Amino acid sequence: YPKESSFIIDVNAKIGGGLQLAHPYSTILNAAKMGKNVYVNHLVTIGEKNGKKPTIEDGVELHANCIVIGGVIIGKNAKIGAGAVVTKDVPENAIAVGNPAKILKKEE
Repeated sequence: YPKESSFIIDVNAKIGGGLQLAHPYSTILNAAKMGKNVYVNHLVTIGEKNGKKPTIEDGVELHANCIVIGGVIIGKNAKIGAGAVVTKDVPENAIAVGNPAKILKKEE
């Protein structure tokens, strides 16, 4: 993306192995913890709010232009849809979409 080349990972973020980055321009990863095998698309923001950072569990997918902010927990194998704004916990195996994000479906 020629107009914006920034990609930021906070120095204190704990990131598990297998992080997959799909052209991560304009992406900020400022999480307390990111588990193993997390997928991150472009324009994703994981950010701090009131001194609290998100926790992203194993196998999570974060799709284009989604925002995860504050001390929320994104459960294992959850999927966050493109453009979603997550300000509350998302359970494992759930799909969250929209602004504000709502649980669309929870897979077993």
